[in-house]
Amino acid sequence: MVTTLGSGDCGGSVYVQDFSESLNFTGGASLFLRTRRIASLDRTIWTADCHNNGTHAVVGTNIGAALVNLETGGTSWVYHSKSDIFSQQFVQSGNVVLCGHRNGAIVPVDIRQRQSSYLENETRNARQTIRHSFRRNHAHRSKNGRIKTNRHVEMNADPSSSFRMSSSVCSLVSLQSDDRYFIGSSMDGYINLYDLRLQKGAVQTYRGHMNSHTHLQLGVDPSETFVMSGGEDFGVRIWNIKTGKLLFGELLTSVPTTVCWPLSFSSGMPGQLERRTYLENRSLDLNHNWGAWLGSEEGLFYMQWM
Repeated sequence: MVTTLGSGDCGGSVYVQDFSESLNFTGGASLFLRTRRIASLDRTIWTADCHNNGTHAVVGTNIGAALVNLETGGTSWVYHSKSDIFSQQFVQSGNVVLCGHRNGAIVPVDIRQRQSSYLENETRNARQTIRHSFRRNHAHRSKNGRIKTNRHVEMNADPSSSFRMSSSVCSLVSLQSDDRYFIGSSMDGYINLYDLRLQKGAVQTYRGHMNSHTHLQLGVDPSETFVMSGGEDFGVRIWNIKTGKLLFGELLTSVPTTVCWPLSFSSGMPGQLERRTYLENRSLDLNHNWGAWLGSEEGLFYMQWM
């Protein structure tokens, strides 16, 4: 699945890439022939995540979260917000999606509750705007005499169950082994572990990360023992999820904005990529070779430990 941000008068779109056949990287045009646009919105799309059943996806926009049927293209809004949604993550059950906002809020949204179509919501919002303009007796006046009305409704979200980071939330990862826990990172350099059952802040913090404004993605290994992230200082770092201990740090030649662990450990390097880098570290005390993918402005890399 691929999403486009949108620009000007054109909103973002959701595309699906067909990988049922092997890809030929020498013929770039062939990649686009198997790309199909599923849905378009007249909103900015900042982020997206695919449901584990592969039939639905959720997209984060400048006005909230929308659920997209990847088979029919149907779109329904499941959550409205004032702040842009920069990051999203389905929990393992698929019933709840975590939404990380520009203002630092992390809101769990239950998608099983009644959803309303895009047209219905736009019509309802327009009607609410008209009604509010006539309900001056229920409005609050500010010091300068202007009328304040609350036209914002958060659908399917319980504000009391939200979490707060100190800056814009740029990445979220829900742990598959126990979806009560998730890891979030913010643009001011914090990476924290949270428990959905508790609204008392982070239960673990991972120190040493460097970020000030970049949209950096977290990565968690298949065993959910380690969390990894690139930093604005060109560094890539790995922490132990349970203890919070920094286990590895290495400086690269560019900022690794995207990280991805393979679904299973592998002792070999894929041979079809021309550009690759090798980094070795024995302090992780693993009995087998393993590695992860890194993406940056310079290209795609595979980082391997021996």
